[in-house]
Amino acid sequence: MLAESLMALASLAGRTVVAAAATDAWEACRRGFVRLLGRGEPRQEQLTGQRLDETRERLAEAAGTELEQVGITLADQWAVRLADLLGEDPNAEAELRALVQEVQATLPAGTVSAADHSVAAGRDVRITASDGGVAAGVIQGNVAPPGPSRPGSARG
Repeated sequence: MLAESLMALASLAGRTVVAAAATDAWEACRRGFVRLLGRGEPRQEQLTGQRLDETRERLAEAAGTELEQVGITLADQWAVRLADLLGEDPNAEAELRALVQEVQATLPAGTVSAADHSVAAGRDVRITASDGGVAAGVIQGNVAPPGPSRPGSARG
């Protein structure tokens, strides 16, 4: 069984792939993950590239509420692939961690980042749990309650 910290890293990396798919960070993200998961094997690099392209295409085709679910599903699929890599090659941890940091640094402002188990966002954040998980959060900073009194809010 993979250590909890490695599972968290794989999950973060999966979300990073999905977050980068619709941004200018995509090409660097794609190159990095092809290199990491391909491990110098041309056939594996080609397969990884195809999977990354399919991820981007599926996200581009999704719309509205479907987009969120497609993103979650794809991030989970990447997390599984990356957890498998970490299970097979523990030395890949440092490379994956560096790649995630590199890609997240190039993501546009306002993109949610969850490095080091914290979240910084310039927009609403929804915390959810699935498969029997527990979701919790600590809020620090300026917080406005949802509702009509919140400037620019259409919620009631």
